[in-house]
Amino acid sequence: MCTDGRRCPNCPAGRLAAGSRALAEALPALGTVVSVTANDAALLSQTGEYGVIAHPGEALVYNEDRIGLRISPSVVGYRTSRALTLLDDFGTHRAYLTPLTDQLVVEALSATPADASEPVSPVDWGAVNWDDTDQLDHLDDLSHARYQVLPFQGARRIVPAVVPHLLAYLVSEGLGFTVAVRGGGCVQLHRGRASMADGANQHFAVIFGAARYAVDPVQLSECWVTRAHGISGPTSAIELYDHSRHCVTVLTQTGAVCEHVRKTWEAMVASLPTCED
Repeated sequence: MCTDGRRCPNCPAGRLAAGSRALAEALPALGTVVSVTANDAALLSQTGEYGVIAHPGEALVYNEDRIGLRISPSVVGYRTSRALTLLDDFGTHRAYLTPLTDQLVVEALSATPADASEPVSPVDWGAVNWDDTDQLDHLDDLSHARYQVLPFQGARRIVPAVVPHLLAYLVSEGLGFTVAVRGGGCVQLHRGRASMADGANQHFAVIFGAARYAVDPVQLSECWVTRAHGISGPTSAIELYDHSRHCVTVLTQTGAVCEHVRKTWEAMVASLPTCED
C-alpha cells in the first residue's frame, strides 16, 4: 500500500472482505502492533495492543496502555506482509505487524467473509444545539458539512501559529490531555501526560511513553475552538484543519477529569489568540 493510501498498479496489498465489525473484533486480538494513524498534517503512533474499538455512537472505552480507536462503518481493509491498512476517503490507519503479533488472527481476518455495513445517519450540524451535543458525536463526524457551520455555532477561530507553543506548554506544565488524529476512516486517540516535546525538525512532536504525536505546522490552515459535552461537563476542543479544510487532529479532554485539570485546560484555551482575518 502506497504511503498516500492510494494503490499503485503493482501494489501487493490484497483487499479484505471483512467489514468494520469484523475488523473491530479482530484488531484487539492481534497482540502487539505498531498502530499509526496519519494524514498530510498529523500522525499518531503507538506500540502496544488495541483496546476495545468503538463505532460511531458507542461509548469511549479507554485505557492509556492500549491503542484507542474509533472506526467508521465505511472503512475498507487491505493486507500486506507487513501491515493491515484501513482506508476511507482521507488519510490512513495502519497496524504494522511485529514478532509478537498473532499471525493466526491475521489469517483468520483474511478469510472472513463480507458483512453488512451499518450506515450512520448524518447529523445536521446546522440544526442541532451544540450546547446539548456529546463530544463523541463530534469526534465521530469531523466532516466538511460540520466544518461549514463552525462560525455559526459559536466556534472561535484561533491563530494556527500557536499550536507548537501550545503543545510545548502542555508538556512543560505536565497537563494531561487527549489527542485525536483522523485517517483511514478511523480516529485514533491517546490520553495522558506528554513527557517530552521535540521541535527540532519540520514536525513538532510530543512523546507519551509508547505513543508519539506529531503535527506539521506548515500544513495547518485553520484552528477552531469548539465546545461540547464531555463526562466532566462542557469541554473545549482545539480542532486543526489542513489547507483542504479537512479536520486532521483534535486536542481536548476526554473521560473523567478532575476539577483542577478542567479549569486549567479551559483557562488555557480561553487565552489563545483569536484570528482576526
